[in-house]
Formats: sequence, structure tokens, C-alpha cells
Amino acid sequence: MNFEITEILSKFELNDRERNNLARLFEFTNYLYDEEKNLTKTLNLLKKAKDELIERIQEMFEARLFENEVVMEDLKDNE
Repeated sequence: MNFEITEILSKFELNDRERNNLARLFEFTNYLYDEEKNLTKTLNLLKKAKDELIERIQEMFEARLFENEVVMEDLKDNE
């Protein structure tokens, strides 16, 4: 089955950033599962691959939190 994740995500009420982050996360997860070196014999992700996935998710959320902090600081400066 071949599909575009962006087509599926467009059906939900997401902003551009959320849609892009989810699409990138989906592509990265596909990459991890496509590489046999990342999988156990039962086709689960190895610890190293899981850690990479968790790291990618944390980076996305940390970037968002940092942007929110900058916006809040700008709002305080303009008061």
C-alpha cells in the first residue's frame, strides 16, 4: 500500500508546523523500520533505534517550547 502521509494529515485540523512535524516523524519512523539493522528478529525496533526516535520527538517538542518562550518574552517586552 502506497500513500502520502500529508494527504492523511490534511484531513485533520492541524497547523502547518504540526502537520510538517508529524510527516517528518512518520518518514523517520519508516526509515528506521526499513533498515534491517534497526530491527530485532521479531521486527521490533532495537533500543538504539528507539532512542533515536525518542530523541527526534524530544527535539521537535523542545524546539516548539523554545519558540513559545521567545514569543512570551517578546510579549512581555512589548507591555
